[in-house]
Amino acid sequence: MTTSVQVVSPKGPTDLPEPKYDVFLSFAGPDRSVGRRLAENLSTSGVRVFFDEKIELFSGITESIREALSESKTLLAYYSTDYARRPACQHELMLAILAGEQEGDPCGRIMVLNPEPHTAHLRPVQLADAKFAITDDDELVRAIAKRAAVVDTPIGSALPDSPPSWHAQRVGPVRRFLGRYQELWDLHTALHVAEFPLVDETACGAFVAVSGLPGAGKTALVTTYAWRFTAAYPGGVRWLSLKGATAEPGDLRRRLETAMVELDPRQRVRGRPGAAWARRSARASPRCLWVVDDIPAGVGPELLEALPLPGFGTTRVILISEDDAFRDELPVVRVGPLPAHDAAALLDAYRLPDDGEDRIARDELAASLGHHAASLVTVGKHLCDRHGLASYRTFAGDLAATGSIAGAVFAPARGVLDRMTPGELLLLTLAEQLSTTTFSAADLTGMNRLAPFDVGAALKMLRDRSAAIRVGTDWHLDPYVVHAARPAPPHAAI
Repeated sequence: MTTSVQVVSPKGPTDLPEPKYDVFLSFAGPDRSVGRRLAENLSTSGVRVFFDEKIELFSGITESIREALSESKTLLAYYSTDYARRPACQHELMLAILAGEQEGDPCGRIMVLNPEPHTAHLRPVQLADAKFAITDDDELVRAIAKRAAVVDTPIGSALPDSPPSWHAQRVGPVRRFLGRYQELWDLHTALHVAEFPLVDETACGAFVAVSGLPGAGKTALVTTYAWRFTAAYPGGVRWLSLKGATAEPGDLRRRLETAMVELDPRQRVRGRPGAAWARRSARASPRCLWVVDDIPAGVGPELLEALPLPGFGTTRVILISEDDAFRDELPVVRVGPLPAHDAAALLDAYRLPDDGEDRIARDELAASLGHHAASLVTVGKHLCDRHGLASYRTFAGDLAATGSIAGAVFAPARGVLDRMTPGELLLLTLAEQLSTTTFSAADLTGMNRLAPFDVGAALKMLRDRSAAIRVGTDWHLDPYVVHAARPAPPHAAI
């Protein structure tokens, strides 16, 4: 098998503490045998390598691992598809990236071994640019040793001594946040791509949009990103909410200005914050992150002009909205259904299946709900303390027969459905009747000839509401929204 290794020249000072390890070997549990052989070969060649056999599948890195990483000069990631899904691996990679960013080169301390025949799983995207194809173990060891030899300081020396200020009006880490590593890395890449104009020419500056259905986990994703990557924003994190605002530009401006003043009264200029202050603030402060949450439905790119956001200089701005309204203007990170394994893990965090059959019922239930995060949390909370009274096998029946349960599970979708046109609702009904959420171009062509409405326009509106996506010529409706559009069941006691 051909293995790709990325090698990047480091930057940074040399008058810092002596590193304990040359290489911190980071790998996923299923790759243990490969990691062990590589560690032995490196040690035999005189490379000081840290290799830990105690790999946790679904937890963050321990303090001992963090300390070893801090004392190492470089991180060597065996970036398999399993590595891309392991929390501990991704946390190790994040720390190494943050250290590199402090020195001006995010990948300056990282080497990547990619055993897969593709690079689609590699995040952030900078890691996909492999420099060498190594087919011989001795050649690989020499390349790693040579790479580590030119680094003089440990990773920990490049990390901030204390965390930046956290102005976000949020508690911090999101409990039971699972996976979403691709979205986290895509968000981080999009926020920093403006710093590399020769690599990716961008016209949007440092604005990034995050979109998705209500309850999909948009705010949880951005909160987790801001918390984990806070070291990349020494100027702090500031969180503004437009909850309750309307799409009217004047109302939006007033809400944002009020929130900005509440965060920092110094932003008041002649009674209201203004663009001049924002420009001065952006130039004078170290890099900071602004998050504008709860952008109301119907608001699109005009928000960038209507609101005095400090989106220039060293400032980065994340806009969170349900509607996918910014896709033609800004990079967009779409928060869709959870991967099946993360959906199962989220339910298991509340209630483990009773047996093998119940495990199958759990997976079928999660799929029927489109792996929608908020609905799974509602299911998990409902079943948490009902051992012996309810199971995943019985819940599907309860969902169909009990209005109160269905109302709670599908509550996040009600606002979206209430705004839909008759054509959109008819498409959802057809998907339910045909037991499919995917329509090919041929399906849509035939439907367009028979339907009493413009099918293309209805699909576009569903996409604008984050209820559908187009992949090539196929359209995929969100299973959660299709299920939520079913006629409401009769009300009954739980």
